Amino acid sequence: MDRPSSLGRRQSLPPLLSVAPASAGHMPPQSDDGPHTPEPRGSASGLAGVFKNLTAGRLKPSVPPSPIASVSVTSAHASLSRTLSRDAAVGGALPGGQVVGGPPDFDELLSQLQPGSPLSTRVSAAETALQVLEVYPIKNVSGIWSAVKDLIHPGHPDEVRKAAFDLLTASVKYSDLSPLERRHFFDEISALNDPEDFQFQLAAFIELTSNGRNLDAFETSTIPVLTRWLRDRFQQASAARAAKKEKVAKGNGKEEELKHLFEFVTVIVKFNFKAFKEEDIIGLLEQVLSICRNTTAEIDIKNSIELIDTTTTYAYIPRPALQPCIEVLCGIYCQLKSFMEPTWTAINNLLKSHVGHEAINVLLSILRKASDQRERNLNSVRGAVHILQKVVQNQGKNGIPNILFTDFIDALHKSLAADSPRLEIDIMNAIISLFDTSEIVDSIIEEPWGVLLSILAHCSRRLSGGSRRIKDPYATQALKTSSKGSRDNPLIMSSSRSFLHVINQLALLFSRLDAYHQKSVIDFFMLVPDHLPDTCAEILVNYYRDENLFYPSHARWLGDSKRLIEVILKNSNRPVSLRLLFLSALREAYSTVSCVSTEKVITDFVTSVMGTIRSEANVLILEALTNFAVVIAIDAGAELFDQVLTSLFDCASTTHARDKSSPLGFKSLSPISRPPSSALSETSESPAGVTTRGLVQIFILSLNKSAVKTRKSYDVLLDIARADNIETDARLAVMKLLFRLRSDSNHSILVIPSTESESVAVSLCRTVESAFSRELNEDLGRARTPAGEEPSSTRTSRSTSIGHPQSYLSRSSTRSASGTSHIQKPSRPLWMYPNTNDLPAEPPATASHLVSSSEGPPGSSQDGASEEKAVLSMNRWLDVIISILQNGADWELYSYVLVHLGSQLTNHSLFDHAVPQIRTLRSVLCEQIKLTSFHEPPSSTGLKKTDVALCIYHIITMLLSYREHFTKSEEDDVVRTFVLGIGTWDRTSQSCIHSLSICCHEVPLSIAKSLNNILQKMSQIITQARVSVHILEFLAGLARLPDVYVNFRDAEFRIVFGIAFRYLQYVRDQRERDKFSSSRSSELSGRYSGSQREYSRTPERSTVLKTSDDLPQYVYALAFHVITFWFMALKLQDRPKHITWMTKNLVSGDREGKEVIEEQSRVTLDMMQRVAFSDRDETLSNPDFAKPSDGAVFRKSWIIGLSIVTVETAVTTGVSQITKRQPSGTSHFIMRPQTAKPPHHQTRLSTETKSEVNGISSRVNFLPSNMLLSMTASATGFTPGVQPIPLPDDDATKRAISTFDKNSTVDGHKVGVIYIGEGQTQESEILANIMGSPDYTEFIEGLGTLTRLKGAKFNTQGLDREYDTDGEFAFCWRDRVTEMIFHVTTMMPTNLDHDPQCINKKRHTGNDFVNIIFNDSGRPFRFDTFPSDFNYVNIVVTPESRASFVETRLHPLLRDSSKRFYKVQVMSKPGFPEISPAAETKMISGKSLPNFVRQVALNASVFSSVWAHREGGENVSSWRNRLRAIVQLRDKNLSSSANLAPAASIRGSPTPPQSGHGSVGTFGVGGGGIVGVMPGHASVGTFGVPGSRESSSIITRRASAATFMSESTSHRSSLFSSATETETGGGSGEESSIADGYDFSRWA
Repeated sequence: MDRPSSLGRRQSLPPLLSVAPASAGHMPPQSDDGPHTPEPRGSASGLAGVFKNLTAGRLKPSVPPSPIASVSVTSAHASLSRTLSRDAAVGGALPGGQVVGGPPDFDELLSQLQPGSPLSTRVSAAETALQVLEVYPIKNVSGIWSAVKDLIHPGHPDEVRKAAFDLLTASVKYSDLSPLERRHFFDEISALNDPEDFQFQLAAFIELTSNGRNLDAFETSTIPVLTRWLRDRFQQASAARAAKKEKVAKGNGKEEELKHLFEFVTVIVKFNFKAFKEEDIIGLLEQVLSICRNTTAEIDIKNSIELIDTTTTYAYIPRPALQPCIEVLCGIYCQLKSFMEPTWTAINNLLKSHVGHEAINVLLSILRKASDQRERNLNSVRGAVHILQKVVQNQGKNGIPNILFTDFIDALHKSLAADSPRLEIDIMNAIISLFDTSEIVDSIIEEPWGVLLSILAHCSRRLSGGSRRIKDPYATQALKTSSKGSRDNPLIMSSSRSFLHVINQLALLFSRLDAYHQKSVIDFFMLVPDHLPDTCAEILVNYYRDENLFYPSHARWLGDSKRLIEVILKNSNRPVSLRLLFLSALREAYSTVSCVSTEKVITDFVTSVMGTIRSEANVLILEALTNFAVVIAIDAGAELFDQVLTSLFDCASTTHARDKSSPLGFKSLSPISRPPSSALSETSESPAGVTTRGLVQIFILSLNKSAVKTRKSYDVLLDIARADNIETDARLAVMKLLFRLRSDSNHSILVIPSTESESVAVSLCRTVESAFSRELNEDLGRARTPAGEEPSSTRTSRSTSIGHPQSYLSRSSTRSASGTSHIQKPSRPLWMYPNTNDLPAEPPATASHLVSSSEGPPGSSQDGASEEKAVLSMNRWLDVIISILQNGADWELYSYVLVHLGSQLTNHSLFDHAVPQIRTLRSVLCEQIKLTSFHEPPSSTGLKKTDVALCIYHIITMLLSYREHFTKSEEDDVVRTFVLGIGTWDRTSQSCIHSLSICCHEVPLSIAKSLNNILQKMSQIITQARVSVHILEFLAGLARLPDVYVNFRDAEFRIVFGIAFRYLQYVRDQRERDKFSSSRSSELSGRYSGSQREYSRTPERSTVLKTSDDLPQYVYALAFHVITFWFMALKLQDRPKHITWMTKNLVSGDREGKEVIEEQSRVTLDMMQRVAFSDRDETLSNPDFAKPSDGAVFRKSWIIGLSIVTVETAVTTGVSQITKRQPSGTSHFIMRPQTAKPPHHQTRLSTETKSEVNGISSRVNFLPSNMLLSMTASATGFTPGVQPIPLPDDDATKRAISTFDKNSTVDGHKVGVIYIGEGQTQESEILANIMGSPDYTEFIEGLGTLTRLKGAKFNTQGLDREYDTDGEFAFCWRDRVTEMIFHVTTMMPTNLDHDPQCINKKRHTGNDFVNIIFNDSGRPFRFDTFPSDFNYVNIVVTPESRASFVETRLHPLLRDSSKRFYKVQVMSKPGFPEISPAAETKMISGKSLPNFVRQVALNASVFSSVWAHREGGENVSSWRNRLRAIVQLRDKNLSSSANLAPAASIRGSPTPPQSGHGSVGTFGVGGGGIVGVMPGHASVGTFGVPGSRESSSIITRRASAATFMSESTSHRSSLFSSATETETGGGSGEESSIADGYDFSRWA
């Protein structure tokens, strides 16, 4: 039952040393005062006021006390009642006698205090006595307490009990108490045992001891009482805490009581320790330690630490209590981080005490006996580790004893027996502390570290379930563990970090250590390789490498190597640099291992290394592993080589499977349009690509070392190339090698550095220049597009940087209907041409003597597997290629095949035994062209299907050289395929025309069969300016192959002439447009400014002009050349049929509609007159045409039309020699009158005269004028414009005619021929050659005719004709229009003593526009080999397979020209247009080679002549020169003929108007300016101007030339202009035209 409470709210005890003394005049509060809460004071004046503060307040009756206060007061009453009852039983006498002193009425007051008085009276008296004690001196105060002590009985009301306790407190506080009274009061206070009254009990005791400073009369009894109180109060506080947790309504007064008790005990110990017994102190400490071990409140720990520290500071810890105290303090230090500082303070003071050394030993003992704590809490052991750590760090300073390093390490080592993870963490932290301070390191650096490192190794074994590899903290990367459980375990994580720190500290110290300690550290690292951070792993690898521990000389080299392979090489989390370092060390060691170890050991070692390659994903590591594998493979035996090969192949074939999670799977896309594998980045290879490059390297390095290894690696590479599931870059790496395979004349395999495929790569924009040019053209096209317009719904977008032209190849953007542009992410192409890094190793410069492309000579292995000779199956390689072309592949692969296959096909010896595949390849490609079933490039490339067709045509052109394996129908199919390409696609026409030019030489029967279709196709595309030159060159070359067009009919001839006339008219229209544009340029230039004007002048824009636009003069010259030769190609009886309409088309009209005839048209008509009715060759003058008996010879010359006619007549007999000098040639005729003897009856003439010439008298019967008149019409008047003009017989005329005769009747060209011998690269050694190979000799013999130079009457183009200084002979070639002299260097004298640089030879070849290079060097030819400002073109002839000088004389196949093939390529000077059919490499048989090369050289020489004069002036042909000489002579003598018309009527401009690019005159043809006026025509015309009045009228008509030329009428029809022209029909009454006047077929 709860007691009623009136003592007021229970108050907490204030801090022990913060209670102010009670005021002397203090009075108890009135009854209506509320409860008071004493405020803490700053002064420390004892505990006298504690009780007063606790009991000063009295609650009003109306205010119910709190439950806590009620319980406390009730308890106090009960305790007091029990005490009074006991005293009354004794007898009730006051101890010590009668109370003496006080006020006068004090006795009465004492009587009121007695138990017999009423309770209220006693209470009132007690309160009065309280005041008396504060004012009056009293003796025997204990008697007062004895009278009232029964009032504290729990049965009394709270007010009564409070009054009694107040009186007790006042009594013990009395200053004049005798020792007996003090003892009496001590016993009274200590006897109180009611827990609820402890606060009053403690307050009274504090007052009795004067705040703990005075223990007189009870010193020895104090500690046991305080120990008991501590025990009891802790138990009560613990119970209260437990009740609080259970939410039982109890206060926290018990905790406060315990707190104040601790504070009081601490003060007692501090001031009175000497009076205590040691056993009492031990008991007190045991109780305190017990509280520490069992408490759950930090305040208890705090108070205990303070008590222990006070004991240590002001006294000492008894030895029996030393170890328990240290253990408890260590446990507190370890477990409670918030008390680490006060705990360390207590231990620090203990260590500084006289038992400091003993305390150190206790700490070490705790560690050494840690195993005994296995079943208990190891916090004390852990705390001891921390304390000793601080002791070690202190290094004997600040009064703390020092500790031996060996003792500390020994204790740590023995403590591991506790097998505690937490303890090991602390041990590692302790060891860390050894390396954190440089002073400590310096102190222990001489100590042995074996035990220390064994401790770390022991700790690391426990961490094996944690992190397998700890990231280097200096790499700022997160800690990673091997399992989720480890990541979730903070202990493992903490251990890992601690251990990592230790290892890193060792790494930082490694360089400072001596060799002994370094070895200890390395041995330790090898014990814990799983846990080594990267820096330590690097130290370990470097140490092993520097000390050669990876070498067989080290006993554990193999085991250590394999262990490190597992923890470093196979660990993908390791830095790449570290793994590469380790691989480098292994690779260095392997050179020794392979020499001194057994095959089994080597295999074991290699297996460990290669075991990582299959799962490795890092490209750099994989590259290093692959390079290592290459080194191993080169020197490995058969079994080990197969193992390495298998490992590399497995890696290449399995990498793609790992990356199949990419959204860009190959299976979901069409084979040709799928993008490169997603595993690839823009800057790195895929793992498959890396390992494949290793296989390629093995092939290259084995080529001249092992036939078996080469064949095996070749087979593996083929497997990769054909596998669709392998990464694109891996397959591409194989192709980069296999497309470089070539074989020499003995079929020995070699690898060339470059595939010579640049021209084809340009068509797919796979060169930097072509990609840049295409992007530039696209930008220019967009610049011309008006703002707001889109050229198409889908267009190629600009790259973000034009500095990376590759970006054009694989970027695109599409514009949706809303106008939003979606741009694909640019990706760099996997290959560009050229790329010097295509091969991972430098291939051998010579052919392999071990590997061939076909069966070797007798005696070699037939299966190709012998070491002597291995055969690589080119059939399988072609099968792979055919599969890709048929089924498609990634665009990177497909495009690579398209670009490089043609070049490889030029090497016939490589595919000698792959004829079925060659035929299949031809069939597949031709069929794809016909059905347009070849694959289209991805839209992202910006390429079109025509670009792919262009590449396929190039391949078919190369396949043409295998015609000996084709049937006649297959040859016809190839020709039809080329014909199909003319006009079908935008860009294939030119290529197909070039290929057909080759077919004319190689398969003439097939060409003849399709020639009509060819001409029809060409006539349909003549409006395409870019093919004009190529069509005309084809026709010009065809004219020299009569066997091809032997079955031509008039219709075909008309198509040829129609094509030429159309192009002729095109050039005339172009020039008219140029003139029209130039006339308006001044007024247009003022209207535009800024970027448009700059754009029109940009040099980049000029680079995209077509050749026909750049040099229309060349088209003009070729057109006349075609007309000339094809007119001569007509049968003699058919030529007159074509004269009329050809004449009409040779006459042009100007812008005013007036007809004009150009200079070149005149000479062409002149040629037609000469050959229309005659196929005679050159005629010669006969100086002895007349005998002396014929009489003297008179000579007279006339200008008749545009010819010089000279008549030499023997005056007696009239025999005459007539010389007609025309622009196109000179003709000589002998005319002899058939005189009859006059009849007898005829009289003699009276006018007979005689003439004496050179002393010979002759009868003059004939004069030269008679001979002229005899051939002219009689009695018909000549109009003044056509009357013969007699030339005076003077020296000037003779000189003029003599000079005229020196003008050749054919156009002369000079071409150099240079032979490059085996291995030659320098100009001087090349020009020093005096002979060449047999096929070279055969080649130059086919170029022309061997002609003696001395006394030559023709133009030798600079070769000496008198002293043989340039050799005795030269090869020359001539037809009726052209003459070519070949400057053959091997036929020129060579004197290295006087001319070591062969300047005399260079004097000729260096000034030739065109040189033919016969390249037998076995190396690619460089254009700059022969520096010259005048060499524009080099025609490089290269045998399809390499052959030494001796082999060319011994190999049987090489002596048959029909079975020898050569690559012909025209290499032009930079900036020189590429127009030749051999601008791309062509394959020509040795039989056709001379004719083809001569034709190419002739065209190149003509074009070079035009090009050389492009900046001004013109290259005038020999015919035009002769024409001009005639005109000049006529003009000079015209004024002497008074009856003739003025010269102005027949004289034209001597130099024709030119286009903005120069003028032309070649092949005996050229642009002219001579104008002519026929009778009745007074107007004068100029060069090539049609009679168009508006610029829009000069537009090409797309009419078929064949259709036009098949018309039966001969009327003149405009081909390129809609202008009104003067036409004259036969028999009409209209005024005749110029053409009618020149149409000699009307009367001839």
